[in-house]
Amino acid sequence: MIAFIFAGLIITVLIVELLSLKDPMEKVHVSYELNMKLTEPGEKITLSYTVSNTSRFPIFHLGLSFAFGSNIHIVGDKKWMERHVSSEITGESMDYTMFMPPKTTRKGRFQFVIDKRGFYRLGTHYVEVGDMLGLRASVTSEEGDRPIVCTATMSNDVSDLDVLGGFLGDISVRRFIMEDPSLVVGYHDYTGYEPMKKISWLQTAKTGKLLVKQNDFTLDYNVAIAVNMERHHSAAVELEEVLKLSRTACEVLEEKRVPYAFLCNGDLGDAPEGFGRTHIGSILRSIGLSNGACHVSFGELIDRCIANRGNNRSYIIVTPELDPEGEAALNRLRSFSDHDVCVLYARRRRNDSK
Repeated sequence: MIAFIFAGLIITVLIVELLSLKDPMEKVHVSYELNMKLTEPGEKITLSYTVSNTSRFPIFHLGLSFAFGSNIHIVGDKKWMERHVSSEITGESMDYTMFMPPKTTRKGRFQFVIDKRGFYRLGTHYVEVGDMLGLRASVTSEEGDRPIVCTATMSNDVSDLDVLGGFLGDISVRRFIMEDPSLVVGYHDYTGYEPMKKISWLQTAKTGKLLVKQNDFTLDYNVAIAVNMERHHSAAVELEEVLKLSRTACEVLEEKRVPYAFLCNGDLGDAPEGFGRTHIGSILRSIGLSNGACHVSFGELIDRCIANRGNNRSYIIVTPELDPEGEAALNRLRSFSDHDVCVLYARRRRNDSK
């Protein structure tokens, strides 16, 4: 009797073992999402994943591993890191093993940070499915298909913020002195920030889109950021400072709710006048993707500023140190401008390596 029971157990184990070996990867489905597409160095990003066993049989061993390259670091408490994070020469990975009953779904998430500006395609993962007896294992991998852009950090140089603060203070004073809400000089698209009383319902009815009255004082808030990518020393540090200052200027204007245009003689491209999440988001994405390419000279960028300067436009120039030719171009802009030109110079900081 015992022999029959023992034989039955062996037969049952062999059947289950054979079933666990049949098309192991067909049973497993892995999906994942990132909680953001645009980040900055040091900002925590959350990857949420879902693992499903779609078959009527259990998976006795399932290993899931998300692999990351250099410049990416997984973060978490010490005990969790010791259990689930491994480091190799190529980078870090999050590893997790589990038993999956039939028709089961498990969810999890973890966080990581990117420490360098650039473009990343994340989510490369490996799935290992083992048989019941642990004699064989099938492994498959899938390349990441979740793009994320890491833009530049803001400048933390107090002198830069002081220069911007003084510049915007001057604009605010001019706005206060010249304000005349009774004089309508034009209309512009509704951005979602203007009060409802500023909407011109007559013009909205004529054009079919929301238009806002533009009073004379808004002309004095006409600001453009012009970024010079022409470098004479080709220093990577200098490029990163240009990008940091460009973001800082945008963020400060966004905080003050000042519409601004964005101009560049390199691969950052241009953006028409505006502000808001969509406006700055496109600029920050360009900053993250930049490889420092310069398409035309600083002098040609200045000529474009002069040709399209409009009424009472104020300029914020972000540039590396200029040579005499560049200084002459800058003075040419000053001579055509109705107001002082704010210049932010990208330079090596004390903590930068030489």
